[in-house]
Amino acid sequence: MGDDRIDVVVADDDPAVREALADLIDSHPDLELVGLAIDHEQAVHEAVEHHPRVVIMDVHMPKGDAPGSVRAIRDQAPDARVVALSAHGDRETVLNMLAVGATGYLVKGTPAEEILEAINRAARDQFSMSADLLADCAEPLRRADRASWRFEDLVGGRLEESYVDLLGHAPCGVLVLGSRGRIEFANAHVRHMFGYSSAELRDKRLRDLVPERYRTASEQLVGRVFSAPSAMTGRRRDGTEFPAQFSGGHLQGKRARGVVFVADLSQLRAAESRFRQLIESSPDAMMIVDTGGRIQAANNRTEGLFGYDRDHLIGRAVEALLPDQPLTISLREWDESEEPLGHSMELVGRRSDAKQFPADVSISPLRTEEGMLTVLTVRDITEVQRAQFVLERSLELLEVTDRDRQALLSHLVHAQEAERGRIAADIHDDTIQVITAASLRLQQLRRRLRDPEEQRVMDKLDETLKLSLSRLRQLIFDLRPSSLEHGCLAAALRGLLEQIRTETGLTYRLEDRLAAKPPAETMALIYRTAQEALMNVRKHARAKTVHVQLLGLDEGCLVRIVDDGRGYNPLEVESRPGHLGLSLIQERAQIAGGWCRIESAPGTGTTVEFWVPLGDPPVPALGASSLGSPSSEGEPEP
Repeated sequence: MGDDRIDVVVADDDPAVREALADLIDSHPDLELVGLAIDHEQAVHEAVEHHPRVVIMDVHMPKGDAPGSVRAIRDQAPDARVVALSAHGDRETVLNMLAVGATGYLVKGTPAEEILEAINRAARDQFSMSADLLADCAEPLRRADRASWRFEDLVGGRLEESYVDLLGHAPCGVLVLGSRGRIEFANAHVRHMFGYSSAELRDKRLRDLVPERYRTASEQLVGRVFSAPSAMTGRRRDGTEFPAQFSGGHLQGKRARGVVFVADLSQLRAAESRFRQLIESSPDAMMIVDTGGRIQAANNRTEGLFGYDRDHLIGRAVEALLPDQPLTISLREWDESEEPLGHSMELVGRRSDAKQFPADVSISPLRTEEGMLTVLTVRDITEVQRAQFVLERSLELLEVTDRDRQALLSHLVHAQEAERGRIAADIHDDTIQVITAASLRLQQLRRRLRDPEEQRVMDKLDETLKLSLSRLRQLIFDLRPSSLEHGCLAAALRGLLEQIRTETGLTYRLEDRLAAKPPAETMALIYRTAQEALMNVRKHARAKTVHVQLLGLDEGCLVRIVDDGRGYNPLEVESRPGHLGLSLIQERAQIAGGWCRIESAPGTGTTVEFWVPLGDPPVPALGASSLGSPSSEGEPEP
């Protein structure tokens, strides 16, 4: 191994992601994979044993913790630099990693090229982070005692590469032909693709790399490839064949030379097949809808959920399945001037037998050459709502003392938060890892393609996977806000309001006048109750502004949420299937020994107020951190 190679250790507990990262590093001529780790302890061990230049490490792994691992690596292998890779992009996690000396922070779903660049930058002691993540963390970093950091040093430029290096690093197979049509240079992709060494390829002709049926005169074959991209068949050293595309042109220089680009199409076809299988095997109903609201495609789960054959679904108006006006608006009013963002809504589904059910509908825009399409993911939440409603209603039947009520509240809230945490962990440890690995594989394949049409297909697949990762990371935040885990109610609400502002354009103002810090279970209940009210604002109010206040009142917390939306008749709304939100807000407050008041009428906006006592619960707080405190900082209008 030459001194110019960068030794890398990969640490990730998910085998699919770990293997994809390993293959990505193996494919790069300037990187050398020297170790693999499946937990934090092993990551430190591999770094100490191999002394790599860079360790790319998943933040959330078993046996230890990420900050401690970074410290150990910096202490015991001081020349190693750590690039953090995580499904989480929240400020607290990022700052914790940077504070102990991580040289970069990447969110899973980052393009393969950016991962490779981050490794190279880390080897040069340069920092790597997305602009959005850096902007979110910049203000706390300026306040922290990190004066030795100079951001202009951390985000410096690239080294220039020679012409030969550029050909060697090309993201596809490259052959350089001399004036006699013989191979003078072949990069690593070609050598791997055809199974030859550099010495074996030198002086061969292009015709030697295709089956006999393509072996016309060598000049005619080269002329065909140079005139237009040509789909042919490649022939490997062992005689096996594979679908390939050849394209090329002439190089400018003192000598007449040509360059031929070769792409292996078999992996592209396999990737397309796997992607179709991924959609078809989804546990939820999935539909693709055009701007006219007509269904263009549907998976088999859609047939089972709505009771229609797939042939009868194609071309049908989506309103026949989801008869709710807000959905129609969201489908037809994508802003073409901006990058559209996905969101979710709670609507009513209608089956072929006219029976209705409450449905959670995720709405994701998909920009294509044919125009804007919408991907709908529909899940029947009848049992979820029924179980939650029955559980909370049943507490009314219990004749309990205040102390017993607090104990029940503590156990109920803890059980709910523990379940949300379990689901969030499952999403992070399973689904996000699989999609991240698929995205990395897809990006490796794309680098080998030269045909613009095939690259566009790969781009669409990659965009869809990135959208899935983005939505899953947001779902993790919804299930388990990091600020709430750190004991900061105002920060958690601010994060939720900022999410709503980003998705809808709704402006907000948050006032935190709560002097006392609520107990952990009470804090979780306040957040979830406010979250339910704010989701109603987002889904139904069509408001332009919302004002949220946290106030100390009568040894308790009063939360007031006021929007300027269209208003409604609460009794009429609560009678619809799937609209239990307002009842649950009232029930939660009453379970905690508090009260709730809702005022609204058509055209007047809506005010939701609820109060809960802040007395210490009679049982220990479970599953919540004591770190952090509610912010006293007011939120300016965005």
